[in-house]
Parts: sequence; C-alpha cells; structure tokens
Amino acid sequence: MQIESRNRIGFDGWELLKCENFECIKLFDCGNDDLNEFFKQEAIQYKQELLSETYIFKTIDDDLFPVALIAFCNDAIRREKFKKASDIPNIYEKKRHPSYPAVKIARIGVHKTFQKKHVGSFVINMTKRLFRTNNRTGCRFLTVDAYNKSEVLNFYRKNDFNFFYDKDKNKQARAMFFDLKRLNI
Repeated sequence: MQIESRNRIGFDGWELLKCENFECIKLFDCGNDDLNEFFKQEAIQYKQELLSETYIFKTIDDDLFPVALIAFCNDAIRREKFKKASDIPNIYEKKRHPSYPAVKIARIGVHKTFQKKHVGSFVINMTKRLFRTNNRTGCRFLTVDAYNKSEVLNFYRKNDFNFFYDKDKNKQARAMFFDLKRLNI
C-alpha cells in the first residue's frame, strides 16, 4: 500500500510525515546527545522561525512512537561546488544556472532500538521519493553535511550520495549530494 499527500508518504506499513505534534519526540533517543538535543529542544523553534521542518518516520499503526526523525531545510548548490563536470546537471545548455535548488537533510536520527536494521536507508529512500513525487519543491538535489566519520560517510555512500569535493576531507563534516533526477518514478 502506498500513501501520498503533500507532507506525507507511506509505503509497506511505514510512513514519513511532517511533525505537527512535538510531544511524541520527547520519547525519542537515537543515542547521540547532539541530535537528541536538536529534535527535543530546537526543532520546534526552527519550525517557528521557518528554518526547517521535521518529519517523523513511523509505522502506520503507531501514532506515538517515532522510529526515526529527519529535519529538512532549503539549500542551493553553486555550480563551482561540484567536483567533476560530469556531476553538473546538463540543464538548458544555452542558459547556465549559477546555482541549483536543493533540499538539505539538516538532521537525521534513528531511535537506538532500530539502529543497524536498515531503517536509516529506508528513511533516505522515502525522502528521495517524497521530494521527487510531484516535484513538491522544485528541487533537483538532496544535500547533507555528513559527520566526517567512516560509518556516517559509508551510510550516505551506500545510499548513492557523492562528495562535492575533496577539500573538506579533514573537516568535521563532508558536503555530499544526491541528484533526484536519477530516480525513475
């Protein structure tokens, strides 16, 4: 069964929907203090300031327990940020775009009970579908500033994200992207 609306997508007994009630987040624990603090204390302020939107990933049957949380914000990618010319979209050769619209994964966390069970990849795949289906925001890319830790970078690489460049190899975070045009929906 597949469910789709503007701020909700569901598939195979799971759904990803915009968080309207932040009370259910109080029980969320992904095992990372920084992420827990964001979702429990800052996400509602970011929503009120129109800086980001938080989505809940849960089973369709359970209204109370978020299995994962993901926050999105708007982004734009300047042409010169791409490492290789082959990564730059071939959009209207006559008109060069100085930047391309994107949605940034600001934060993502999977409840510690569900970690190492491919839930994060399922959330990423539903996110790709959410922003590709009916072209909700006119965005071409998903971006993320991933923690520069091998398990985090490997997670995004397994989910087909690419690095923008190598100059951030020794930084705390690595800039990565996924081209939504690659999805066949």
